[in-house]
Amino acid sequence: MNAVIIAVVVMLGLTVARVHVVLALLIGAIVGGLVGGLGIDGSFIAFQEGIGNGASIALNYALLGAFALAIANAGLPRLLAESIINRIDADDEDTKEKAVAVAKWLTVAGLLLMAIMSQNLVPVHIAFIPLIVPPLLSVLNKMQLDRRLITCVLTFGLVTTYFFVPVGFGNIYMNDILRNNIVEAGMPEANTVSVMQAMAIPALGMLVGVLFAIFVSYRKKRVYKDIPISEDAAKAVEISRYRITISIIALVATFGVQIVLQYLDSDADSLLAGALVGLAIMLAFRGVEWKQSDDIYT
Repeated sequence: MNAVIIAVVVMLGLTVARVHVVLALLIGAIVGGLVGGLGIDGSFIAFQEGIGNGASIALNYALLGAFALAIANAGLPRLLAESIINRIDADDEDTKEKAVAVAKWLTVAGLLLMAIMSQNLVPVHIAFIPLIVPPLLSVLNKMQLDRRLITCVLTFGLVTTYFFVPVGFGNIYMNDILRNNIVEAGMPEANTVSVMQAMAIPALGMLVGVLFAIFVSYRKKRVYKDIPISEDAAKAVEISRYRITISIIALVATFGVQIVLQYLDSDADSLLAGALVGLAIMLAFRGVEWKQSDDIYT
């Protein structure tokens, strides 16, 4: 049977089954490529070339954003917030003060780590901020943590990672955008230069800046008006151990696909492939309820 017909049938079947149309389109295209003998690598390359570079980047952001929301729907952000609140709600004042100090630095370190991983390990870019930070606002208020410090830490983790670490979004920026544009502008010798070594200079400036923010500019306590979250909003996402487990498996698979494709020096878009695998795992193993998937991805 014609590979194009099979691809269209798969796409229509998935759409009828309430898989989001963009995801159904991508899966249909990959199936069509496999049936046509292109293989996984060739199918992704053909799909990328068919939609153009700008659309490919847009699709990356869309799928990875959907992946981030699917993970949030499993309850990971709420689980994080509740675990921190339980630590700092001790009755004994001395114990509480120590717990707040520890929780403060763990929160700062955790958000920094999330910002760094959002560019490569869990490549959702800035999509994690509206999912992770709002549930933590009441926690930050209790710790009297200056929100400007959190802003600086998130900015450092996001920006420095993608212009200094050549994995995930960093690979797109450093190699596909920065190096390629320099070469196309008439400097082919840029292919022999280490982009990472060159970008170490602004990366060092960013490091100095974030350390100054943490230990000088915003180290003092800051009091914010504590507006309670409505009960409905607080219970909007139920924590499910099963779905959290599936989320973690999907995260590991997403990162693994990226690393394998980069190791093989494939021309296929590793972020796109990783996002598709992660979303497929979330759907196949009910990390996201099937009836909710269309609304979540939209």
